[in-house]
Amino acid sequence: MRSLPPRCARSSNQLPLAEAYGTLGTVLDDVFAQDDYRLRLEWAAEGIDALAPRCAVLVVVDVLSFTTSVDVALGRGGRVLPVPSRDEQALAAAKQRGAVLAGERSWTLRPASLLDLPAGTLLALPSPNGARLCARAQSTGATVLAACLRNAAAVAGFAHHAAAGAPIGLVPAGERWGVTAGPLRPGVEDLLGAGAVAAALLELDPAGASPEVRLAARTFLSARADLPDLLAACSSGRELAAAGHGADVDLASMLGCSAAVPVLREGVFQDEGVG
Repeated sequence: MRSLPPRCARSSNQLPLAEAYGTLGTVLDDVFAQDDYRLRLEWAAEGIDALAPRCAVLVVVDVLSFTTSVDVALGRGGRVLPVPSRDEQALAAAKQRGAVLAGERSWTLRPASLLDLPAGTLLALPSPNGARLCARAQSTGATVLAACLRNAAAVAGFAHHAAAGAPIGLVPAGERWGVTAGPLRPGVEDLLGAGAVAAALLELDPAGASPEVRLAARTFLSARADLPDLLAACSSGRELAAAGHGADVDLASMLGCSAAVPVLREGVFQDEGVG
């Protein structure tokens, strides 16, 4: 049998394993897409590529800070247009839609900067991870949701009903060692955020979760009492605190404080929560 390269070594422009390796590749594509399970989890852009073709709903989790910022903005009555960092074409398109670009005023990717966002604002919010992943996920045709610790239960409830029994994919963003490119750095904060969504989904339907989903849920449940301390002490939290942004970490660690459900419709996150 021919040896296969590690799955994580495949870039997004390489052939699917099914095309590269025939029948064996088809089997491996099914395995890495977690096809035996209804609730699935895989990391970052590569995770979207693996899960999206088979999932009706994709939940992107970037706790520090994109999806937390989306939750805060929607909680203020705003809407968010995710823009991949350094994508000038996307920024120009956002301006054409009448969006206010983050950074032009006092509003930025920092959740704390959005606490005074006026209701009705359409905010174009660039980020190197979360926004880029949301744009990538939307291109697959799946329903795309943004989750964080603040709104994990609300997002899980919406995802459960929206999927109507079809597969749901959880996508913790992590970070890149090269900011927008390079190897993945899995983030503790995103594992905990995805785990919070996973735990809420398992309460609604305990069957059909992949080991990746179950382990994320168990990690969250075991750490639940220590979330503020863990977020403050993890690498991403310390990075923000060192830059004077400890308030953003505090906002991100507020478990279950929000009923907002950010749903990406025609490129814009809007709140479709019921609470």
